[in-house]
Amino acid sequence: MVGKKLDSENIGRSNRKLILQLLRKNPATTRRDLAVASGLNPSTVTKIIKDFLSMGLCEEVKAEETGRIGRKAIVLRLNRKAFMSVVIDIGVEETIVGRGFFDGSVSVVSRFRTPRDFDQFIDLLTEKTSLISKNIPKSRFLGYSLSVPGIVDVENSRIVYVPHLGWKDLVLRERLSRRYPVFLDNEANLSLIAEKWNNPDVVSVRDIVFVYVSEGIGCGVMFDGQIYRGRDYSAGEFGHMTVQTDGKKCYCGNFGCWETIASTEAIVNLATELGLELKGTSNNEKYLNCLRSTDASYEPLLREIERSLGVGIVNIVNSLDPEVVVLGGVASILPEVSLRNLLDFVNSRVLYATGQNVKVIRSMLHEKGMASSKMIGAALHIIDRKTVDLV
Repeated sequence: MVGKKLDSENIGRSNRKLILQLLRKNPATTRRDLAVASGLNPSTVTKIIKDFLSMGLCEEVKAEETGRIGRKAIVLRLNRKAFMSVVIDIGVEETIVGRGFFDGSVSVVSRFRTPRDFDQFIDLLTEKTSLISKNIPKSRFLGYSLSVPGIVDVENSRIVYVPHLGWKDLVLRERLSRRYPVFLDNEANLSLIAEKWNNPDVVSVRDIVFVYVSEGIGCGVMFDGQIYRGRDYSAGEFGHMTVQTDGKKCYCGNFGCWETIASTEAIVNLATELGLELKGTSNNEKYLNCLRSTDASYEPLLREIERSLGVGIVNIVNSLDPEVVVLGGVASILPEVSLRNLLDFVNSRVLYATGQNVKVIRSMLHEKGMASSKMIGAALHIIDRKTVDLV
């Protein structure tokens, strides 16, 4: 009897998780649509939705106009404020803090320049996050979710290594909050989570590499629909693969890493060597202004951006054979002609077995002055980690 009861509880929990997932993926739906999509009995769906309504997870908004005779179907909508979190994008130059919602959306609240001194950083971060957390009802607060530009031990909320900031072996869980959960992940992994959730072009793709270009280069790797982090959480650190044996010294201490030729800092330094002046207050802004410019004098720099990105992508394709490579961060703004040039370069150099038909696309999550893909991924990450507790 105990075994049967446990099986029944597990099935019930699985059904509730499935319906919650469908609600999260569909902004507006009906009980009938949920029954069809889930394959569950309509009465089971009705019971689950009744529970969700009482918990405030979803809400009934209006009657659906179907054109059919009979009672109109009530439309259900996920309650975006059912649960909220504090999401943090730690950048090499700037840290952004915002509020994450249950639908995976994010509102940016504040920004500050990232101190290299970790204690100073924590003091500033605690000040900014407390302004958000105190305005979220305790019963609705999931905790903190952070994007980190380096290697992260996701199980122990520990920063393993952030080369650009010189941070090593730092535990954030107790420094930020002892009462609420604190989740961390690498910025490229979170961007990949956000892309997978939002981009219809990759929703059914199982093997993806997300290349996040910023002051450094990070890569998120997905195999069979799951983020691959490796034994010591350093999988996907393609920004630190050697592409020039006699290249420049990298922040990681090695020489000739991919990011020493293809990061925004590397491209801005190259522009200076070429006598080109890029407008902007940060390396990322200057890089973006180069991509958006129609000034013909920037053409040599654009060709170098294409080539330097292409070199790394060739190595990634030859190593992992992903279905899709997604360009994120500032590289998501790459002009169409540059994307074609990059594809031509990659396909001319990858192994014959790939069919010289590599698929490289831009991330659809452009920042546009709003939340970055990293922050959206952070909001989704904490929801995924806490779903078991929610249902």
